[in-house]
Amino acid sequence: MVYNNAVLTITDISTPDPHVTFVNGVFHLVYTAGDRVEIWSSQDLLQLGQTCNKTTVWRPPPNTPYSADIWAPELHAINGRWYIYVACADPQQGNKSHRMYVLGGPPADADPNGQFEMLGPVAGLPSTQWQIDGTIFPINDRLYFAYSGWPLEQRDASEKTQELFIVEMSDATTAISQPVQICVPNESWERSGDSGVNEGPQFLSSPHGNWIGLAYSCAGSWTKDYKMNTLYYSGGDPLACGSWHKSRRPLIQNAGNGRAGPFGPGHGSFVNVNGETWAVYHATDREDQGWDGRKARVQRVLWGTDGPEMGGCVGTLVREPGVFISGAGCESSGGNGPAVGEGGKKHGIKDIMKEAKGFLKNL
Repeated sequence: MVYNNAVLTITDISTPDPHVTFVNGVFHLVYTAGDRVEIWSSQDLLQLGQTCNKTTVWRPPPNTPYSADIWAPELHAINGRWYIYVACADPQQGNKSHRMYVLGGPPADADPNGQFEMLGPVAGLPSTQWQIDGTIFPINDRLYFAYSGWPLEQRDASEKTQELFIVEMSDATTAISQPVQICVPNESWERSGDSGVNEGPQFLSSPHGNWIGLAYSCAGSWTKDYKMNTLYYSGGDPLACGSWHKSRRPLIQNAGNGRAGPFGPGHGSFVNVNGETWAVYHATDREDQGWDGRKARVQRVLWGTDGPEMGGCVGTLVREPGVFISGAGCESSGGNGPAVGEGGKKHGIKDIMKEAKGFLKNL
């Protein structure tokens, strides 16, 4: 079995924490811009950075509790309206004041590239808890919200430990349960020095729905060792910690052994493309770039009997969309990639490119 592990860079500037939403034939990318929320929209995901329209949909008034360090926005259509979930801080208090906020936008049947308004913090979350990287998703016809936070019992502000929490939502803006801790950084590879980091939770489901869970990022985002792992939802109450099961090996990390980058793959989102699952994550070109140069990359997710696979590490970096589609020279063992069709029949490059053009512009 063969896995097409090609990696394609889709933005030529730093776009940390990329989140992609696909609707009506258009891919919408939001990312950490720092002082605003900006949407990049294009019909072509693989050339998004070169073909997109860029729209600033929200910029906070100065000197408000939500006007600094605007991180990791996510765009979601819920109950007939577009919403953006974003972490913001008070410029007078700095990082310790980060909380999750909700922006309300146009109707869900309209283009999301309109103006958004601040609706306030996510209601019902603990007002004293540090919170970032919130995401919303359905399980069993109910809405849930997962985020990264400092430990609930931690009274003294500290940046040394980030855990994952989940709450149930009554609607797009209101939590109706107490947060439940579902993941802690207890593996050595989830740590950087004395910092244990679990962040960037993202809903992930197999095409047929037989695997449901969260992907999340771990270790320091400022290091080359940033990576992604998974939490499998085994059924039962999503608010029970025992319903979530951590994989004991990362979904994706550096290739290691002196191999070329990209480096520090993390804080990704996932889109379904023509029956395949593609991860959109950020990573740097060099090992020493830290928070600089975190460009958006695309790599396929393979579905096996045990859930999602990405070859365990960053794949082969390619320069052209056609090579990404064909996978020429980008094959590793461990799965059945798109270079092999149903029944093991090979697709020719012309067929692959024809399919690619169709799903990139008319999905």
